[in-house]
Amino acid sequence: MKNFLVSLKPDGEQLLTEISKHVTDDMLEEIALADYGQDEEQHLAMLRQLRDTGTFVEPMHWYPCEVLELIRNSEPENPSWKPGSAGLRGHWIRGFACAALLRALGPPWEYKGDPAQPSFNLIQLIYSLRVLPIDLTFQAVQMVAWLMLWSDLDGTDEQVLYYGVGLLWLTLHLNHPPHDRDLVGLSEWIVRRESELAQRLPGGFDRWLLGIFGNEPPPSPWEPLGLEFRKLNLDNHQMQLQEWVKLIGSELAGKSVS
Repeated sequence: MKNFLVSLKPDGEQLLTEISKHVTDDMLEEIALADYGQDEEQHLAMLRQLRDTGTFVEPMHWYPCEVLELIRNSEPENPSWKPGSAGLRGHWIRGFACAALLRALGPPWEYKGDPAQPSFNLIQLIYSLRVLPIDLTFQAVQMVAWLMLWSDLDGTDEQVLYYGVGLLWLTLHLNHPPHDRDLVGLSEWIVRRESELAQRLPGGFDRWLLGIFGNEPPPSPWEPLGLEFRKLNLDNHQMQLQEWVKLIGSELAGKSVS
């Protein structure tokens, strides 16, 4: 697995850098106002540094991560959802927030102040990236590979499994996907590790991956991605990979899916 991840040219910086090029000052001002305008100037100063240099200043749990987390929760497809803009502007802003929070997970900051699971940052990022007018799939693959390499692939953190599912989705959408044998290996790893964690840490819900810890009941924002896995046209890929992708999609969406 590690050799495959290394082959993807892992990089925790590039995605945030590329998104930042499209984040304007007024977008930063909108993020800074997300907490009902509280401490706007302090948030804005840290957001500008983040956009322009890709760096945080400790302590970061309030400036700017408090407003990044609020914006991460936004739903640009729902104009009534606040805070956060609707449409494309909202997806640029949410993409920036999600990429920043994912970058903060790694060194040198190793941010742990976010009450939401990192997997929520990732799925919100995935949904925003596909709306943007430029293709940042490769940079997203680099970031997720970097997150996985930095994580304990054989540990007890279920979040790494979500990284793996996200990586499978993103690599299947690359213009030049990895070899099918590598994607089959990734799929096998996801299913094997899920089974190991489910047996070791039984949760409150009888759901594949989503029920390992049972912290929150379904539905999960990952469930729609499961349905989309099932709809992928993989005719150009080996049958073995097609079967793995359909299995993972079905399990993620729920066993009742036919």
